[in-house]
Amino acid sequence: MNEKKSTLASVAKLAGVSIKTASRVVRRERNVSEKTRSNVEAAIRKLSYRPSIAARAAVGTRSYLIGLVFDNPNSDYIVDLLRGAIHQAREEGYHLIVEPVRSQHDYMVHDLRRLIIQSNLDGVLLPPPICDSPDVLAVLKEQKTPYVKIASSESFGGGLSVGMDDVSAAATMTRHLADLGHTNIGFVQGREGTSTTSRRLEGFQSAMQERGLAIKPEYIYEGDYTFKAGLLAGEQFFKLASPPSAIFASNDEMAAGLAMAAFRSGRSVPDDISIAGFDDSPISRMIWPPLTTIRQPIQAISQKAISLLINELRQIGNEDSVVTLHFDLITRGSTARLEPDMSY
Repeated sequence: MNEKKSTLASVAKLAGVSIKTASRVVRRERNVSEKTRSNVEAAIRKLSYRPSIAARAAVGTRSYLIGLVFDNPNSDYIVDLLRGAIHQAREEGYHLIVEPVRSQHDYMVHDLRRLIIQSNLDGVLLPPPICDSPDVLAVLKEQKTPYVKIASSESFGGGLSVGMDDVSAAATMTRHLADLGHTNIGFVQGREGTSTTSRRLEGFQSAMQERGLAIKPEYIYEGDYTFKAGLLAGEQFFKLASPPSAIFASNDEMAAGLAMAAFRSGRSVPDDISIAGFDDSPISRMIWPPLTTIRQPIQAISQKAISLLINELRQIGNEDSVVTLHFDLITRGSTARLEPDMSY
């Protein structure tokens, strides 16, 4: 025999509360006493109650759906972002809808508007570079859809934003390479037009200037956060008459491409060339030698972004509209002190 599915009404009856109060507990609202919440949660467990999104939405104005709209070629970054966002959304009683877009396409704004309307999204998360698109923000404001930007340009658009200090992080890595005795340091930029790309370049340049080191144009390569870009950057650097003795890539995937280029050219990492990355993504620990990198708390960033967004939906004031999380310098085997007798 099929067991009859429990309802919110049966949960409310067992807990001795109204259906409206039981619904508040299910929706994770905060205007419920701890005793009442405990009683309702005990009834939910006893009855094995499983609320559906449709049922919850039917009793209010929310859909309990949050969208994450992204255009980023860095798969490791997106995976970590999703892990944090999905986990926090579930903790808060929401579900995540993931929508890849192409920010350079003319129909991107039209597709975003259709997604918001058809899915009835309560709010949206915007990682880079989408977070700095005036057209995207205009659509969200037009639809009166709350949003949180991730790693946005600090001076752009206002609103809620979560990220880390990319300028300080890149400067910290550059100083680390300089402390190892490297004076000829190459830099591989990220994707053109993203706020993280410009800030990491700024951090690199400021640290080089601080240490009195020359920033050579031939040591700067415009990448796009992909492995291939790192590989091409390495091939270009290693063809120079005087290649850099250390190279700092704006993410780990490009740093891995640099390591491949070094291997192909007969160079040893780190004996012949030191290579550093950014993010502390899984690839930084999978290649040999493992990468020295900046640990960016990507999952924590997306979790915080979800929390800020849901607080906004619940009309709970956020103390800070811009939240900056801490980074760590992780030193591993891909960087080493420059020996005085090295020829480059």
